[in-house]
Amino acid sequence: MTSQARMVEVFGFKVPIDAYYLHRGHAWALPENEDHVKVGLDDFSQKILGAADDLKLPEVGKVYYQGHICMALFRQGHKATFEAPVDGVVEAVNPKIRQQPSLIHEDPYGEGWLFLVKPINLRRNLDQLHSGDDNVAWMQQESNRLLNLMGDTAGVTLPDGGTVVDDVYGHYPEVGWKPLVKGFFMRNLMMPTARRGFEGWDKLDQRT
Repeated sequence: MTSQARMVEVFGFKVPIDAYYLHRGHAWALPENEDHVKVGLDDFSQKILGAADDLKLPEVGKVYYQGHICMALFRQGHKATFEAPVDGVVEAVNPKIRQQPSLIHEDPYGEGWLFLVKPINLRRNLDQLHSGDDNVAWMQQESNRLLNLMGDTAGVTLPDGGTVVDDVYGHYPEVGWKPLVKGFFMRNLMMPTARRGFEGWDKLDQRT
């Protein structure tokens, strides 16, 4: 079941305009109260990368910080890492996701949520995220960047009012997995700092 938050479409990407806060690495945060925040990945990430074959989710009890690597998805031998949208302690992981990773792709804002966090600096963190109508303006910018990349590498253009195809990488592999991941999901990553937020990185990195 998908969240009841209001959604609009930007080039075919579903964008929430209330309740959800979007991180520039395309994770989202949904405060349920002062003590609990759900975290997931947005529709943009899913339509670019396609359905995941496998996931690496954060461990319950671990502390992760905004902008630090906390999770990854895998597809066809490729890895995409994502940054935490808020500081906090991981309290639970969505049990359905472990059994059915495709839920993230099918319902990214609802049944495809990833984990629950007890926040540490919630108000300060939320100030650093996109929200409300700003979600739409930001997604328009991201969509235009994507279209420019697709046009330069795959010769893809959209007619006025057109929408981006679901599973961009699957349809246009010539765009490249690494340019998509580095260009949209790890834009502000400072690797030495971020690695401290993701224990077991060395084992994960072997799967690149």
